[in-house]
Amino acid sequence: MHLALNEISGTILIPASKSHTQRAYACALLFNGITTIQNPGGSQDEQTALSIIQQLGASIHLQEDATIIRSNGSLAALPSLHCGESGLCTRMFIPILATTTNTYTLNGSGSLLKRKMQHIAQFAEALQIQIGTENEYLPLSIQGPIKGSKIVIAGNESSQYLTGLLIALAYTCTEDIHIQVKELVSKPYIDLTIQLLASLGMPIKSEGYHDFYISPSEKHSNSQHITIESDWSSASNFIVLAAIKGKINLHGLNPESVQADKAILNVVTQVGASVQWLPNTLQIEANKRKAFSINIIDCPDLFPILCVLAGTCSGTSSISGIHRLINKESNRLVSCSAMMQQLGIPFDIQDDTIHIEGVAIFKGGPINCYHDHRIAMAASIASVYTQTPIELIGKEAVEKSYPNFYNDLNSLLK
Repeated sequence: MHLALNEISGTILIPASKSHTQRAYACALLFNGITTIQNPGGSQDEQTALSIIQQLGASIHLQEDATIIRSNGSLAALPSLHCGESGLCTRMFIPILATTTNTYTLNGSGSLLKRKMQHIAQFAEALQIQIGTENEYLPLSIQGPIKGSKIVIAGNESSQYLTGLLIALAYTCTEDIHIQVKELVSKPYIDLTIQLLASLGMPIKSEGYHDFYISPSEKHSNSQHITIESDWSSASNFIVLAAIKGKINLHGLNPESVQADKAILNVVTQVGASVQWLPNTLQIEANKRKAFSINIIDCPDLFPILCVLAGTCSGTSSISGIHRLINKESNRLVSCSAMMQQLGIPFDIQDDTIHIEGVAIFKGGPINCYHDHRIAMAASIASVYTQTPIELIGKEAVEKSYPNFYNDLNSLLK
């Protein structure tokens, strides 16, 4: 791959947000009635979530641009569920499964088996449920029900447990619940969850991301409708591509979105790219490339593509909050360091911050994607700035979140 040989311009319709889609499927499972989900995504993670709710008793009808889900709100008893490689599915469905007295075993595959479900014992104790696991890795067993009207949990490793808990209790609680969260990270993902529930008639009161209050639902409708936003995580790759070289129009993005990775706009604005909102379109065009600084504690998924962008900027860029990178599809501090070393990008790690120095041009050669979809996409974008071609090892990892990524990328080559 060698995008440096091409002019870059064109238009991309950004795919659906997998974070939004997976949350919508969980809500559809717990709702007693019919849920219409418009514009759902089709990545591996989204298909995993759909398979899980189908196994738990929801019936699925697929249409061209919508998925119709019928559920009675209860969960079927079955011995095991497979979460594929989806960390969100695993963490989100733990409290959902714990709304019943059934015993379930959650398992997964690939990189998910190497990802710790950190603080799972403390989470189980807070919910007064039973969770069995070997050193906080899958497989794990779950038995509920959740007890208590005041629940205190840690939020410093992941917000995904809280997302599952908010969805689970919004649909099933029979008394007022107070959830207290210590040191919450990835706050925009909780905003996304709360926004979705509010749109479905189940508002959750939040005070400073520390206290969350849930009351029994008064919803009496037998149907609900959800339209899935386009994905800012997927868009970030093309936003950076345009900021480095070219002019790209992106369709489908919500300028008012609360998605965490919308933070990429602040970064490319710092860098000096031209950013314009046109009717139904975000237009990004290369201009200056100045060094930037960002804390990624709430948007760690941006790190791979930010490493690429930093390597093209004049001066030294700083990215802090890098402790959030360890427990992803890969240890992204390791995998991105390897990518930058291969590309010839100088960097220095000090405490919780990485400093990345821009260079005149990247080297090419083989890059190991570490079975990580975000490394594969970032390394692809890097080839717009390389002296020689890049060989991606494991580029099929994009199937996890963006199956059509390479087709969309090729459509921009002139």
